[in-house]
Amino acid sequence: MENWIAVLQESMRGDLNKFITSAYYIAWIFIGNFILLNLFLAILLDSFLEEEDEAEGSEEEILQRKKAK
Repeated sequence: MENWIAVLQESMRGDLNKFITSAYYIAWIFIGNFILLNLFLAILLDSFLEEEDEAEGSEEEILQRKKAK
């Protein structure tokens, strides 16, 4: 999201329709932020699932030790 204003100003000076140019940049910002947010959430959820799997593994080991006694 850095320096996009300069690119927007240059494209608004071009020959294309201003509405199309504005719609493109608005869509680009929303879609880009949506993808970035989903990527962050996927990494966060993955780390929580790994911790949960490790906790379940240790509980299973404790149960197996109790059964072995």
